[in-house]
Amino acid sequence: MKHVMSLINPAQTYMDLNIGTALWLAAGGHGWVYETDGYCQDEDGQKFRYKSEARILLVGSGADEQCAGYGRHRTKYRNSSWVGLHEEMKLDMQRIWKRNLGRDDRCIADNGKEARFPFLDEDVIRVLLDFPLWEIANLSRPSGIGDKKILREVARLLGLHEAAGQPKRAIQFGSRIAQESNCRNFGSNRAANQASAGSVVYCKTLR
Repeated sequence: MKHVMSLINPAQTYMDLNIGTALWLAAGGHGWVYETDGYCQDEDGQKFRYKSEARILLVGSGADEQCAGYGRHRTKYRNSSWVGLHEEMKLDMQRIWKRNLGRDDRCIADNGKEARFPFLDEDVIRVLLDFPLWEIANLSRPSGIGDKKILREVARLLGLHEAAGQPKRAIQFGSRIAQESNCRNFGSNRAANQASAGSVVYCKTLR
């Protein structure tokens, strides 16, 4: 925890710590491989440790910012329609380098990996800017359908039908890092939410 905190500095929130930890562990490339021909959900089955030798880690930063993937985008659309949503997404892209990219790059590079950000490729950004916003997302539809609509349509064209219908899950929740961190530092997810977990340093001082 202390090591990852040094990497995410000057960020000090538990959210940054959880995201940084998930990326740091992913970049380490340590995991388990099941000794089967297909996917195995049986954790008691034959498995062995695996260390990825990949030198590059693809990161999805920019997808939510450009395709209305955050919950607050839905709130902004509900309160201020397309104009308000456009301004919120524009602000997200203007500050992504400060809020996300430095933190993510340091956590990944610490394991000797190079971070690549496909959604921030200039050609990808240019293509997305050429679409009207209502073709990018339809936030009047439920989560898992209307958010990041254009990416879901591309996924279906590529045959990734199950992935195309999955609700968005942030890396700290999909990896279960947030649950582990909240239970360790606050006793439960509920207690963490009630504490409005802000600065890691501040919370540690209180403890």
